[in-house]
Amino acid sequence: MLKKVVYYLRIFSVIFFVIFICFLLNVIFDCGFSGISFLIMSLLFILINIFTVLSNKKIYKELISYNLISFTLTFYLGIIAIRLYFNYKASNTFYMINYDYFKTNFVIIDLVILGIILNTFFIYFYDIKTC
Repeated sequence: MLKKVVYYLRIFSVIFFVIFICFLLNVIFDCGFSGISFLIMSLLFILINIFTVLSNKKIYKELISYNLISFTLTFYLGIIAIRLYFNYKASNTFYMINYDYFKTNFVIIDLVILGIILNTFFIYFYDIKTC
């Protein structure tokens, strides 16, 4: 029961991941190279999640930790998006957006997504029967 809930929570969180990216598009493009690399890695993250759903392997539904990492990544991106809209009010011209904050977080998210991608392929090619 818990495994199914966490699995569907991950699937649901990918939808929020796309929504948060849409909210952050202006900042992503303003961050230059780190923003573009973040956008590419985010696209790979979405494709990996589609791949895991379409592969229909039971192990992706069984691993709670794998599903929680994807959910946590979406939660982290949500905090960044919420911080943008609540700390930097668009109506006030005195607020300056600190792009270094976003660049640093984009690099952190890139590394986490790279780990998720490698872990996904490792799980896919790993055969449990060999143990």
